[in-house]
Amino acid sequence: MQNQYYFDEESRVLPMGTIMTGCMVIGGLFATRLPVLRTVQKLPAWFRKTMAFVVFSAGSWNVFWYAMQHYAEFWGMAALISGCLMLLTSAYIFNVKCLPSFLQKMRPGVLFLLLCCAVLYGTTIYRL
Repeated sequence: MQNQYYFDEESRVLPMGTIMTGCMVIGGLFATRLPVLRTVQKLPAWFRKTMAFVVFSAGSWNVFWYAMQHYAEFWGMAALISGCLMLLTSAYIFNVKCLPSFLQKMRPGVLFLLLCCAVLYGTTIYRL
């Protein structure tokens, strides 16, 4: 599992895998168009854009930092895949109309794969 840590001001340690899993779940919730989750779409635009930035930042960290340093390992590849999915998901949250039509049509598949990544991360963290 990812062994990088975020240190807060009280020196408690939170594994980055947990942060990434949370960002994947947030991204999935905000990017989905399921009728059950329509209340998320009614939140203020500034809040949704902030969540898009959080998901974008997490995806960038996964792709451009962790995956590049651990490209030959399983979790490096998992970070690359989940990071790319989070980058796409942040675009779905921010402004889906700026994407090409083939990426707009891929939205259900991208969100399903992101859910699979979140389950992979989550079950691994639970087993630790």
